Amino acid sequence: MDNFIDKINKLSLPTTILIASIILGGFYYASQVNKQRSIEEQQQIKIEQDNKEYVAKRRKDCYDYEASERKKFNNIGGSFYDEENDVCRVEYRNSKYDEFTCNIYERLEEENTTGLDLSALITECNKFFTKEY
Repeated sequence: MDNFIDKINKLSLPTTILIASIILGGFYYASQVNKQRSIEEQQQIKIEQDNKEYVAKRRKDCYDYEASERKKFNNIGGSFYDEENDVCRVEYRNSKYDEFTCNIYERLEEENTTGLDLSALITECNKFFTKEY
């Protein structure tokens, strides 16, 4: 019996060291995973902040461009920055637009039995046109 207890006593120290090592290793691993997650979140926040700054700059550039166009032309309708396509669109009023004439063109196109292409006439019937920058 003493022999059995001696064997258990000889194994208890290495077993205790092994269990303690596994527990400490688990805590160390968990802390590293948490640290990595925190770093990734900080990087994501930085990317989002950089994107917001870029969009704000592009919107300001678009507004500045519209202001410079207003100094040159008197038919500016407005502008907006299209974030999805990363373009500034400036809207101009069409000086060739004539509502009465355009209504006639539209009726002719609806009732077009001649087969003529009236699209060239109708393009002048847009009240506004846009340019992208």
